[in-house]
Formats: sequence, C-alpha cells, structure tokens
Amino acid sequence: MKIKLLAILGLFFLTVSCNKDEVDSKSNFFRAKIDGKAVEAIGATAYAVKNTNEYNIYGAFENNQVIYLQLENSKGVGTHQITANPNFAFYTDASGTGNRSDRNGTTGEVTISEKTDTNVKGTFKFTAKDSNNSTKIYTVTEGEFSVAFR
Repeated sequence: MKIKLLAILGLFFLTVSCNKDEVDSKSNFFRAKIDGKAVEAIGATAYAVKNTNEYNIYGAFENNQVIYLQLENSKGVGTHQITANPNFAFYTDASGTGNRSDRNGTTGEVTISEKTDTNVKGTFKFTAKDSNNSTKIYTVTEGEFSVAFR
C-alpha cells in the first residue's frame, strides 16, 4: 500500500513540475504580425538585454527571422517613437536582409507598459525597409512582448 501511495505522490509531483516548466517557458513571449502573417517567440527565443546606453528586446522566429526593438535606457513606461537612431526597430527577413524603422518613409512606436530591473512588457508596431531597396516595406502590427532581461 505504501508503494502505491508513493507512486501516486511521485506521479502527482512529476505532473505538477512539468506543468510549472511549461508555464515558465511561456512566461517570456514576443509576437507580432509581419505583413499579416503571425510570428511568435516563446521562452528562450524571447528576451531583453541591457547595454550601456540602450536596451534591446528580441524575438527570434522560424526561418531565421528576428525582430528587435532598441530603446534608450531612459525610455520607460509610455509610448515612444522608433523612427530615429538610437530608438528603432530592426527586422531580419528570411533572406537575411536587415530592415529598419528609421529609414525614410517608415514609421513606428513602442509602448512600454511595465519596466523593472528584471522584466519589460509592452506593445509595438512599425514599418521597415532596408537601405538598398526603397520599394519593399514590411509592415509589423499587433506586436506584444513580455520578456526578462538577461
């Protein structure tokens, strides 16, 4: 009888720990629509990094696509334009081409709803293009993130 009870308790704790890991891995997220197509980074592929003068918020997606948002360290809670360096968004498309929100004819904004020493949350939208192709503009909408600083 004790063995059955221990087995049941062991199974219960294993189930609880698996559910906790699953929730923890989804606590960091970065998602958006790029030209209408939804992309999402969860867990280790969604994060933020603090640098000397700015902080970056990253989402890495399938097909080597990446979006990162760069803001000056002074940019906390509030809505910030991301149309002039050092405040911009960067999108690497599947071909590896870098596209930025601080090019002529592009727009963008990030709204930070929470920023602490350990986490940052918010929403964003922007348009971006590379410096060599003035005709192709990517539209990024419905962006949202909740990530931890590494």
